[in-house]
Amino acid sequence: MKKGDLFEGIVDVIEFPNKGIVTVDGERIVVKNALPGQKIQGVLTKKRKGKSEGRLLTILEPSPMERPGEACEHFGTCGGCVYQSLPYEEQLKIKENQVKALLDPVVKPGSYEFQGIKGSPISDGYRNKMEFSFGDEFKGGPLALGMHKRGSFYDIVTTPGCRIVHEDFCKILESTRTYFAELGTAFLGKLSHKGYLRHLLVRRAVKTGEVLVDLVTTTQTEYLGVDMQEDQ
Repeated sequence: MKKGDLFEGIVDVIEFPNKGIVTVDGERIVVKNALPGQKIQGVLTKKRKGKSEGRLLTILEPSPMERPGEACEHFGTCGGCVYQSLPYEEQLKIKENQVKALLDPVVKPGSYEFQGIKGSPISDGYRNKMEFSFGDEFKGGPLALGMHKRGSFYDIVTTPGCRIVHEDFCKILESTRTYFAELGTAFLGKLSHKGYLRHLLVRRAVKTGEVLVDLVTTTQTEYLGVDMQEDQ
């Protein structure tokens, strides 16, 4: 195979942190964000010194372990989560295999006892801090606030239904996005370096329920929006 060739195959295993391994005609290809058991189509993007990397184009068949209906509504588009379509027990097994694969090459065999991975009592809403980015879901599109789109450095997916954070985060995210969208406030463009909005940081204290909201902006107040400029 050469760079640019299309390939199909079943993901054998996923290595830390998100490297799916597909073997095609005896060639080992690393494909990010592919899950074990998935049949995928990809394109070869790099082949160097016996190492091959590919980009995931489409999932032809889901893994037998997956439960797509149980995943977050943004899963697959949002780049924040990789394993959400898998039951939590399967996620723990993957983590266990990854940790052991990292330890074994550097620790003398038989010199330690691997006791597995201890699962969290909470599998949803466990994040107490989140940094959301301002942007647009496609070039010239409406204001978005959330996570980066999977596989994209520029596009942002608004994620009001995110399941790894408390519902307070989602309410704050959507209210903030709506407010600045109505004002017409511009986000900071990565190429133009022009705009006002950068990030929205939210923290929530688990014991007290207190919430800290931090709006990170530039000093380019000319991009605040028509209404706010008139008030100044």
